Amino acid sequence: MPNDEQSMYERKLTDVMKRLKVQDFYFNWDRTSCYVEFDYNENFYKLEHSVEKAKKKGIMLRNGLDCLVELTQSLDDLCGIIDRGMLDFETWISGMKQSPSETTVPEFQEEFEIKYKTVGRQNYTEYNTEELNEPISFGTEPSPNEFEQSPINRRTLSRARF
Repeated sequence: MPNDEQSMYERKLTDVMKRLKVQDFYFNWDRTSCYVEFDYNENFYKLEHSVEKAKKKGIMLRNGLDCLVELTQSLDDLCGIIDRGMLDFETWISGMKQSPSETTVPEFQEEFEIKYKTVGRQNYTEYNTEELNEPISFGTEPSPNEFEQSPINRRTLSRARF
């Protein structure tokens, strides 16, 4: 039964968009909302409806499919107004223009869980633990005398060409 209702309103939306002379459009619905996007006279439009918007107006909708039903019925009503010659479609949608690059930022981010897989017990005999126990000094520079006395630095300086 739900699939029949879904396909019926998707067909009805397709018929309504044809009546409005909209060739290409895209729609989607989820658990709590729906939208229809389309290009008309080289302008991008997006019509949205949600359970939350309806609730603010005192209308109780169960899910996104109910939102799609409401949006489709509203567009069908708009077709009736246009067919009677009261106003044209461009006048109705002129305030609904959106740029195609405009993206909405969700009010929340979905949480996810990261699971780690252990590689088993580590064999610490591979490591030289004496080196790990030696203190490491940070932030101290050798004095000029210590620098000149170092055998590594002396070798490096004797090979340097000036």
